[in-house]
Amino acid sequence: MKAISPTVKHLVLIGGGHSHLSVFRQFGMRPVPGLALTLISRDVVTPYSGSLPAYLAGNISFADMHIDLRPLAQFANARLIQSEVSELDLGAKRIVLADRPDIPFDILSLNTGSKPNAERISGAAQHATAVKPIDVFLDQWESWRERIRKQLAAGNKHTMAIVGGGPASVEIAFATQHRIARELDLDIISDERFKILIISADEDILSLHNTKVRQFARDELRRRNIEVQLGKLVVEFKAGEVLFSSGDSIAADSIIYATGASLPEWPFDCGIARSDDGFISIEPTLQTSSHDFVFAAGDAATVINEPRPKSGVYAVRQGKVLANNLRRFATGKSLKTYFPQRKALALMSMGDGKAIASRGDLFLQGRAMGSLKHQIDSRFVKKFSSLPEMPAELQLEKGLVDAATEAQLRQHAMRCAGCGAKLSSDVLTEVLTELEFPQQTDILHTTGGIEDASQIKLPDGRLLLQSVDYLKSFVNDPWLFARIASIHCMSDIHAMGVQPHSALAVVGLPFASKRYSRQQLREVMQGCAQELNAVGCSLVGGHSAESEELQFGLCVNGFAEDQATLGKDKAQIKDVIILTKPLGTGTLLAADMRHQAKHNWMQQAFACMLQSSADASQLIVAHGANACTDVTGFGLAGHLLEVIEASRCNAQIELDKIRAIPGATDCLEAEIFSSLHKDNQLVQQHLRNFEAHATKPNYELLFDPQTAGGLMFTLPETNAQACLSALHEAGYEAAAIIGEIQPAENGISTISLV
Repeated sequence: MKAISPTVKHLVLIGGGHSHLSVFRQFGMRPVPGLALTLISRDVVTPYSGSLPAYLAGNISFADMHIDLRPLAQFANARLIQSEVSELDLGAKRIVLADRPDIPFDILSLNTGSKPNAERISGAAQHATAVKPIDVFLDQWESWRERIRKQLAAGNKHTMAIVGGGPASVEIAFATQHRIARELDLDIISDERFKILIISADEDILSLHNTKVRQFARDELRRRNIEVQLGKLVVEFKAGEVLFSSGDSIAADSIIYATGASLPEWPFDCGIARSDDGFISIEPTLQTSSHDFVFAAGDAATVINEPRPKSGVYAVRQGKVLANNLRRFATGKSLKTYFPQRKALALMSMGDGKAIASRGDLFLQGRAMGSLKHQIDSRFVKKFSSLPEMPAELQLEKGLVDAATEAQLRQHAMRCAGCGAKLSSDVLTEVLTELEFPQQTDILHTTGGIEDASQIKLPDGRLLLQSVDYLKSFVNDPWLFARIASIHCMSDIHAMGVQPHSALAVVGLPFASKRYSRQQLREVMQGCAQELNAVGCSLVGGHSAESEELQFGLCVNGFAEDQATLGKDKAQIKDVIILTKPLGTGTLLAADMRHQAKHNWMQQAFACMLQSSADASQLIVAHGANACTDVTGFGLAGHLLEVIEASRCNAQIELDKIRAIPGATDCLEAEIFSSLHKDNQLVQQHLRNFEAHATKPNYELLFDPQTAGGLMFTLPETNAQACLSALHEAGYEAAAIIGEIQPAENGISTISLV
């Protein structure tokens, strides 16, 4: 009997901070059967704060300082939700999100980070930029950098004021000056056009560091012509001006503030205990002082009686303890104690490849320290970006098959979901041709065989169209999966030029506790209802059952007047071929399963799949389309072959005109294929000139199985541009003419590639 692992508890992590990175890596390496994981984060491509100065100085790339949480979440088999928390109900253990169903939980962990307190200085939100959140700061810094370069190149001056006397201010000053001076070939000693000044209310900079560190930093700032103004309490920012409590002010073209850290009020509004310094109060176990099922770490939290500077060093050290304690709390075991180090090594970048090292009374500086900082920072980013491979397990008794067959099976042991999980077309065709059924006179058949939807003639002369589709989940998010699956299932009706009328749902839910099953079903059906309601389709019934994996499908009905539908057998010679959506969901979903897909790739893939074909269907009918099908599991080439065989013609495709979802060709070139891809390639026997095009980036897209793919239709050339313009205006921005219909030769339909 096969062992099963029901889901019985739900751990939700809010925030993608440094501590949570360790949690996901450890849970990926050693999962907890029965525990579901969810990450909710405003940012998914998250910056590593330690690498910020190197990026500002131009010493590393954007990618070098960022960690993509999507592969990490996939590695841990966790749901990833990019959103902000609107409300946290700890009594009901429920998270309210602005744009999707509520999320219930059993255990909660907070690692949201902190940011400078904008309320301390009047006008901060309007006239200055905080160092954190780093992504917002980087956007503003890049625009400043471009403006500074233009001003200095035109012979004008620019003054940058940095408010705050801590390490962040010093590092930003060094890095920015180094970058601008290098790009514009400035002499930082004699050129007065670019001026940087650091303003602090303290009597010295780097007040938490030893005397030698402070003295060296002051001397180095002075040597580089970076002015430091101490004992200046900033009370207000105005446009181009910094005002002090003494009544005087200073002009500045750009203003940055890196003053005392703070948290938003929502954790405290829901009842979480606040520490004396204004952060989340936590026990040495990293549990909040007010709720044992709520954990917190990093800059957002302060251990009782153990306050420490808000530094990433402590967040990183907390990660291992947090991961262990979340695991132990979930399984009813005693928790470990976190002992914060009294002193931490601080490495402050000087922008030019050198760094200052500070720990207690220790002071070192120079290129060796710069090299050490670079090694530590790059190793940290790599640890959470280059994840260990966890190959799919193939349970096969030795000797059952030969070595070649076993190797082939192992290559595709990680089976794809979505429409990439369909049976291959040759297997399907072979079995269906063996079957015989009674012939009903009210069931209509096209000359080319099977259409996207069945057609049943009703007594009143109308046609009833019916289609059924059923998908295995390809994303750890029931609500998102159900939305995409519903759009996919309605696509066959849209391909017939008809709008869905009603549907029956089929749901397969993995074995779980009743509470968790109820929530999964709620999210699935809310996702389904959202997409059905959007096109005016009624849900009239359905069926549910337990299954090994989350699965969902719809049987969709539509009504049409006789002879008023589009079909695969109506393409005309010299028709142009238009595709409404880009291709690539198959390879991207395969990459996502292997935790090799970038978040921005998957964002665009999901956005593409979430675009209904309802409007496109109406537009192509209005512009006189002749034939139509949707591009799904058998890929563009396979579905186009169905059209030209049914219409007894040929097709010519311009490969360069086929649009790809960003990242799709990268994945295909890396030979990341859907498990249906190889079977779809069997259509090559119907391709002309494929040898001359097989190395082109778009070639493999022809065989990539699509989930919720676009419509591919033919229409007279005279109508093509008007139809294309209408599609673009309706939001199908990737719609493009990709080829034309040509006469068949020798009665055999082929696809020519140009």
